[in-house]
Amino acid sequence: MQPVLEIRKLGERSYTYAVRATRPAGSPAPEACYEDRGLTSFVECIRDAAEALTYFPRVYVRFQGRCVGEQFVSRLESHPEAVARDLLVRYLEGSLPPQTATAQRADATQASVVS
Repeated sequence: MQPVLEIRKLGERSYTYAVRATRPAGSPAPEACYEDRGLTSFVECIRDAAEALTYFPRVYVRFQGRCVGEQFVSRLESHPEAVARDLLVRYLEGSLPPQTATAQRADATQASVVS
């Protein structure tokens, strides 16, 4: 089983994440088997999730309800800042028309990590 890490921004400095099993197509999402609330940054959320996922080599990641890819858990732990930037870029690319996504990718990689 490869878990799903779901990260949500709740407020200006409030993030939460949940870990759950994957689901078959068309089935409702299973309940979270682990959840943590009240983390103050996107990077802190990723770092904390890596600790909860130490028994898994890879994880599917969702941010704000959107799939933003698959990551090695070891990368979540060792490079949370880079992972946060990558996930934010993928999230922004998914919400913009294709011609705008390229410009936003450049802006996001230069911007500081979401707080």
